[in-house]
Amino acid sequence: MSKKTLSIIVLLIIALIISLIIIDFIGKSSDKRGENPYDLDVDQYKLVDSSLIRYRETKNFPLGDRLPGAIDVYNGLIYLGVEDALLIITPEGLQKKSIPLTGKPESIRVTASNIIIAYKNEINVFDSSGKLLSSWKVDNERTIITSVAVKDSLLFVADAGNRRVLRYTLDGKLLGEFTGKRESTAGHGFIVPSANFDLVVNKFGELWVVNPGEHSIENYSDEGELRGFWTKNSMEIDGFSGCCNPAELAVMDDGSFITSEKALVRIKVYDPSGRLLSVVAPPEKFLDQGHAPEVAADSTGVIYALDFDRKMIRVFEKTDDPQKN
Repeated sequence: MSKKTLSIIVLLIIALIISLIIIDFIGKSSDKRGENPYDLDVDQYKLVDSSLIRYRETKNFPLGDRLPGAIDVYNGLIYLGVEDALLIITPEGLQKKSIPLTGKPESIRVTASNIIIAYKNEINVFDSSGKLLSSWKVDNERTIITSVAVKDSLLFVADAGNRRVLRYTLDGKLLGEFTGKRESTAGHGFIVPSANFDLVVNKFGELWVVNPGEHSIENYSDEGELRGFWTKNSMEIDGFSGCCNPAELAVMDDGSFITSEKALVRIKVYDPSGRLLSVVAPPEKFLDQGHAPEVAADSTGVIYALDFDRKMIRVFEKTDDPQKN
């Protein structure tokens, strides 16, 4: 066999192999493949048993073109932070007052004496009339403030960028910080994959911090000692899933937790030990793959949800008859 003939045969074999590869690739293209047996069917988790839904949406307040930032409820009034102002609103949706702000707040906490506004790396403390009392920046280029909470004269600040909780006085003196890390097997540090890192102080003076990467809610002393936690890592309705849930947290006067989740968006209520008490709003109430609404509650247990995707405040009230939802 001549070298020329051998070369032709080799080229034909190579061409045949390439043709088989192309045919196989086309045959396995995404529009011709069968279903992936390992593909997660999220739709099944959007369905919620109606007997678990003990709240109904009674009203909502569209915000128009205003860009929502944060919400709190105190003493029968709604405190809404938008891109350039703090709006004080009645439960009927009437604006009572507007306080100019320098930007869109990331978190708002209201007490009998103060209104605390948190931006990405700055804290402002106002008196109840809206007069600025103190202001300071958190001097760290990675800082992303996502939540603040108040206990007496202490201010707790959640910094998602550095996965830590800072402790300040209300005039801006830094008292310390903690990252949730412990040497025991129970301690695991704050795991914060995204800018979802919330904390609250309840009526009993307890500091609770969401550890979103662990799907847990953790109780700490003022100095940062881990006292206990509960975890719900599950796609089912009584659990939390994804990279960082619950994304938002609030507390009721009896110590119950209100949680809000992103992506598979839903709002729920748990007792202090982590037992699911009720679904407030199932996924069908929100946009698919949406933002977690920020949540707050008044002294009567009415829940207010700041829906970032639909730009509105949504009000949910408890009902004893789940068929009315």
